[in-house]
Amino acid sequence: MNTKRIKALLKREIIDVLRDRKTLIMMVLIPIFLYPLMIFFMSFIMSAMLGTSSEKVYKIAFVDIMAEDVQAIKDILEEKNNELQFEYPVIEAAGAETALNHQDVHVYLSSSEDVDVTITYLSAESDSLKVMSMVMDALVIYLDELRIERVEGKGLDREEILEPISFANRDLSTTEETMGNAMGGVIPVMMVVTILLAAIYPAIDVTAGEKERGTLETLITLPVTSFEMIMSKFLAVAMVACVSSLLNIVSMGVALAFLGNMLLGGTGGEGIHLATFLPAMLVTIVAMLFFALFVTAVCLFFCLFAKSFKEANNYATPIMLVFMLVAFLGALPDLELSVMTAGIPIINTALMVKQLFQLRYDYGLFGIVLASNAVYSFLMMWLLAKVYRSEAVLFGEGFSGVKLFARRSEMKKGQMPGLGDVVLLICIIFLALFYIGNAAALRFGAGAVAVNQAILLLVPVLYAWYLKNDGKRLFSIRAPKVRQLVGAAVLCIGQLLLNLVISSVLARLMPESTDILEQNFEILMEQPFIVLCLLLVFMPAIGEELLFRGFIFGTLREKMRPLTAMFISAVVFSLFHMSLVKIIPTFLIGFFIVLAAQRSGSIFVGMVIHLLNNLFSAVSMKYPEAMYNIPLMRPLLGAEELTLPLAAALLAAGVLGTAVGLMIIGKRKRITNENL
Repeated sequence: MNTKRIKALLKREIIDVLRDRKTLIMMVLIPIFLYPLMIFFMSFIMSAMLGTSSEKVYKIAFVDIMAEDVQAIKDILEEKNNELQFEYPVIEAAGAETALNHQDVHVYLSSSEDVDVTITYLSAESDSLKVMSMVMDALVIYLDELRIERVEGKGLDREEILEPISFANRDLSTTEETMGNAMGGVIPVMMVVTILLAAIYPAIDVTAGEKERGTLETLITLPVTSFEMIMSKFLAVAMVACVSSLLNIVSMGVALAFLGNMLLGGTGGEGIHLATFLPAMLVTIVAMLFFALFVTAVCLFFCLFAKSFKEANNYATPIMLVFMLVAFLGALPDLELSVMTAGIPIINTALMVKQLFQLRYDYGLFGIVLASNAVYSFLMMWLLAKVYRSEAVLFGEGFSGVKLFARRSEMKKGQMPGLGDVVLLICIIFLALFYIGNAAALRFGAGAVAVNQAILLLVPVLYAWYLKNDGKRLFSIRAPKVRQLVGAAVLCIGQLLLNLVISSVLARLMPESTDILEQNFEILMEQPFIVLCLLLVFMPAIGEELLFRGFIFGTLREKMRPLTAMFISAVVFSLFHMSLVKIIPTFLIGFFIVLAAQRSGSIFVGMVIHLLNNLFSAVSMKYPEAMYNIPLMRPLLGAEELTLPLAAALLAAGVLGTAVGLMIIGKRKRITNENL
């Protein structure tokens, strides 16, 4: 990597981005003026609403209520809400509901044999709901007055009867802590959104924009590596995102502090000491920089597949929805930053910033958040560099190449799916699992696993059949050699040793996730062992392999380098299992399964590895006592403490077994129609 070339390319990218006036407006003008304008309009609208509320006349009717009670309720209402205007129309009982529905009255009070006072209102009408609340408050006060009057009328001690204990509230939180708690629910979401908005349009411009302008071909001919080129684009977009988000944070912070001081000043409270939030602001800026790197890498990765600016804008919508949804999850009151959540992208940054403004500092967890964002950014950059070397991706059809929408009669026999078909297939399977799978879980219990596995098997096969794909090539249907099956077994043993150690460590770090995983399998453990093997061993080994190492990997390897295709396939495979404690082990086994399938040219080799791995898991869960009787299994299954020497030895044995298994499998030539 040549730093001088990167600097030259970076300078060129920044100049190119800053030439766009829209980018400058998004970077500078909007952050500076947006939040003061928002506060101004919020204050204006609130003032207008208060003015309108004071001018409005609220109408309350009394039907068959004693005159003494009516007058008392009226007095309490007008005293408690002296800034509002009330009228008390006289209506008949027979026409009360009609008057309410026509909004001639907002609320009416009536009496019956069973209930002394019934408040009738319309919850769908805001004015009626508001008046009902005011009447309820007045009735509570009136009820207390009646209690006091009757107790004193009997000569009893009011305090002893009605107030047997005295209590008071004492808030130990400072003004800054209260304000910080409120800001902690808003600032993380705003930060995520502003960084994303600041990064997405420059990312589109340096990727899809260059394709439209025809300058990408010229850049590729320059004597620079693909990593240097993508690094310059990455740094340029990241700088724009960081500057824009920094301006957003400063403008938003000043505006919120001004609003808070104005509100507190208006209520006679003390002002906010901004110096209290200085450490939180400084750490937030650091978190923002790391998060901007991750956001930039994600935006560049997806925009790189777009053929035009318009298509890239279409990709921006789901990206923004995902980021905003996850950021809003961070605002949930019961969700806290922990060892488990600190490693989850997007939500870890939102929770970290929320905790910072709540003036709670856990620098160990903060370090995990920053480190995980840095790792994710590096992985995305690695993927970007790999993808950037592929002309099939840069100048191909991209995600828009969905062949499913064409007429089947016009489809070419033996064609391969496009990247768009992979995305669409994953979406179809997700929706099928969500609706059909959940419905099956409610009705069939453990049988829902069979339904889910059938979906994974049938959807990619039917999709490929409809597209008239070359099934043998797409799914790597090729008879394996005996030595390849032996190598698959050795590789599986190596992976089991590696993943058992990793899973054991992760289970101790994330006990909640481990408990959830065990609860999900409880109903399956009640099934006979043969049924358990069918549901957890044989069906996944066929269905999941046809999907992940068949359709998905078979398509990706045609569009990009094999290593990149294997990495993406393994990532999708690990995310599909939706378990934090299993995400790393699942990624590893998924990567080596697809590597074995790629080297052997046969999907059946991957099926054997998958089957043996799941068989071991099924036996361990079904018969834990028998597994605990094996001394080596006790620390790995949590029955005993896992010592460092044992863990190191098992890891070394796992690496050796994996390497030997790959050597036995061997390496075949690139798949062609002739050697399938």
